[in-house]
Amino acid sequence: MDTRSTPAIYSGPAVSRLHYAANTSLVDTGNIHLVSGLPLPEAIRSTNRIGDLDPALGHEVQRDWQRIYAFDAGRGTLTQTIGGYRRTLRHYGGLGCILLPAGFDDVFFDTTPYRAPKPAHASSDFDIDTGAMADDALAAAVDLAFAPDSMTASLLVIQGGRIIAERYGAGADADTMLASWSMGKSIAALVIGRLVQEGRLDIMAEAPIDEWRTVPEDSRHRIRPADLMRMSSGLRFSGAREAPHLWGRGVADHQLVYAEAIDSYAFSLAQPVQHPPETIGRYRNCDIAALGAIAARAERAAGRDPLTLVERLLLAPLGIRRMTLSADAYGNIIYTGMNYGTARDWARLGQLCLARGEWAGQRLVPAEFVDFMATPAPAWLSLPEPLSDFHHLYGGGCWLNRPTQRVASPWALPADAYNFAGAGGQRVFVVPSMDMVIVRHGHMRGVEPDQRTNDFLKALMRVLG
Repeated sequence: MDTRSTPAIYSGPAVSRLHYAANTSLVDTGNIHLVSGLPLPEAIRSTNRIGDLDPALGHEVQRDWQRIYAFDAGRGTLTQTIGGYRRTLRHYGGLGCILLPAGFDDVFFDTTPYRAPKPAHASSDFDIDTGAMADDALAAAVDLAFAPDSMTASLLVIQGGRIIAERYGAGADADTMLASWSMGKSIAALVIGRLVQEGRLDIMAEAPIDEWRTVPEDSRHRIRPADLMRMSSGLRFSGAREAPHLWGRGVADHQLVYAEAIDSYAFSLAQPVQHPPETIGRYRNCDIAALGAIAARAERAAGRDPLTLVERLLLAPLGIRRMTLSADAYGNIIYTGMNYGTARDWARLGQLCLARGEWAGQRLVPAEFVDFMATPAPAWLSLPEPLSDFHHLYGGGCWLNRPTQRVASPWALPADAYNFAGAGGQRVFVVPSMDMVIVRHGHMRGVEPDQRTNDFLKALMRVLG
């Protein structure tokens, strides 16, 4: 642990495009190599975003990776030097890889309690429908998801609690913890659901965030956990799809948690109000970070370690063995992106939602809370087109398949389906009307992953009738 202080709110120079692409590629590469276990050249190939910025520089990374990347096994560090820019991350065992603050050689919290490696094997007690697994038509449907350019890493279909299809891409298997990105936002929602079940939080009351209550005129005190779950808080937080002149730091606020080693909770909670809560729906990481802060403070108030709350509240009760939720340099869980899990363990989270919060006879999350997650957020229903980040609906921690007046259902699934979603085409689909959960992972460099997934879903619906 580095005991020197550094500002929690980023105050450094504007983040350049190279800075952003290099840092995000470094973190992606480090985790795919050191957490997922892919060889370093394959990790670089599957995650390299520098080519999006500068194709020539991207080719240089692929060609000269042994010069550009330096791994120190003794310290667990991976350093990337590209285009005159140099940065280092460090692998912290069960916490995954964390980008080190510029000029520092460690993070700002004691990582010792969390360094134990995950068990070698994922949970494996799903029954397998051997007849379905041998069905040629179903196998042909799965082929569509694994088009060579899609870079699909896993595909798992569970219906009626039994595996009917399962396949993995090169270098992956049932025990591989794969990058899941913003699917972690749905984990944040379920953690909040566990607090509700334990009677420690009311999502319809004002959020228990002291920083928003310091002066009476601070209207942030009106924001509720429900608004945060619906990404409708109204906090001023620039998005990646907004005009660059609105960003302020060289990249959107939404991206800064990936571009720099900031205190993601403090940064998010410090933002002022731009819109009244529950009036504008926007896909913004600040709302999920605020949920993370609420959960962490609730655990700390109970005398427990905030970094173990997901394990205690959610993963352990579900029997999830191989899932990593990384933290920022200040010890805050990054639900918005830095999470890695096996397909089968992600399926357990989907099954929990499918069962409306019940697992093995135990009520983990209130049934009405799961219903809330799958109900359209009012501010997204009324969203004018120019302000929309996406063309489909958000609920209370997941994306919905319901059609709107403007667009049809985005997925070739029944309208009651909803999904956890992450960059690069990561998905956990929950389909209540078909008693089905579908998990798809893929690498960031995959081409048209959502189209390939939809091709598979169309074929799957034909097979299942």
